Amino acid sequence: MKTKAAVAYEPNAPLVLEEIELDPPKAGEILVKLKATGICHSDLHAWKREWSMMPFPVVLGHEGAGVVEQVGEGVTHLQPGDPVLLTYLPACGKCQWCHRGEPYLCDLTGMIASGKQLDGTSRMRGAGGTELNHFLFVSTFAQHTVAPAASAVKMAPDVPLERVCLMGCGVTTGFGAAWRAVQVSPGDTVVVVGCGGLGLNTIQAAAMSGASKIIAIDIHEEKLVLARQFGATHTIMNTHDLFGVVGQVMEITQGIGADYAFEVVGMEDVDETVAITFSSIRKGGTMVQVGVPSDSKTTTTISPFILSMYNKNVKGISFGRTQFHYDIPKLVDMYQAGKLKLDELVAEELPLEQINKGFENMIAGNKGARTIIRMD
Repeated sequence: MKTKAAVAYEPNAPLVLEEIELDPPKAGEILVKLKATGICHSDLHAWKREWSMMPFPVVLGHEGAGVVEQVGEGVTHLQPGDPVLLTYLPACGKCQWCHRGEPYLCDLTGMIASGKQLDGTSRMRGAGGTELNHFLFVSTFAQHTVAPAASAVKMAPDVPLERVCLMGCGVTTGFGAAWRAVQVSPGDTVVVVGCGGLGLNTIQAAAMSGASKIIAIDIHEEKLVLARQFGATHTIMNTHDLFGVVGQVMEITQGIGADYAFEVVGMEDVDETVAITFSSIRKGGTMVQVGVPSDSKTTTTISPFILSMYNKNVKGISFGRTQFHYDIPKLVDMYQAGKLKLDELVAEELPLEQINKGFENMIAGNKGARTIIRMD
């Protein structure tokens, strides 16, 4: 079939909106007519070739939701007409990681950067028959996509897909980091370094969990204003003065430091944000690395002396360590009950034809948390 997609032919070049050829789903796959997709910093990382393993040309996008139009052989839990949220981490339910209750580590994720589907082939062709690569299996910058059925979470008919699409990555990752991965408790003190889509959701999870102090740190005043709306009790402007920023954290926490500090930036200046995060936790506290920087960044500096002598902890978190088929419906229920902020994350909604504007605003960094691309 033919459908429209925004194709990244080269790194750092504008996406090209064109008609592509999309093959039907094979065994274990579904064809989805997308309703909406968010633009995430992970898309930006791939587009800038900061994740060097991602092949071009590629149809990016991984925060998508839509309606199933066709199912491949062997797919029985989904039917045409089912509304679904797509996640970028398919879970087989059979490997040791899935059996350990860690689907975010499923063996299927070993192919996540291949640019192909799980059988090692592509379903998309662009101008002149050029084979196009898939992004994180789902490629949601398109009107239609073929994805593994294992990547789809079925939604109720009344769920607004143009909002819950954000649970395909940013909401679930950020919220889950505080809610599931470390389980912030009432009275805990929390620092969140970075107040974009991930950070705002970490903040609201900490607030809903009863944290007594939630300290938000960012370089943009606009993001700090949003952080307050999502539950931050204190805000600090990152002036690129490590001792000054950490000094303010210590003043707020009476010289103790935070129980948990989350790095949710994952950009080029990760050494700075890691240093702030690690230095902000108390003795025995936990630093949580949520942001994913360039894959060329292989080292960062954390004092092994302080790590050992102060009994500090460092955790890496993928997809909020959530059980997506169990936790995402819970998040949807929270949203529909008015407890989880989704609408407030959306800075703008654009048609697919204006997706490059969405990228420009994300690069600017101060235009709000999320841009949503509407397909209708």
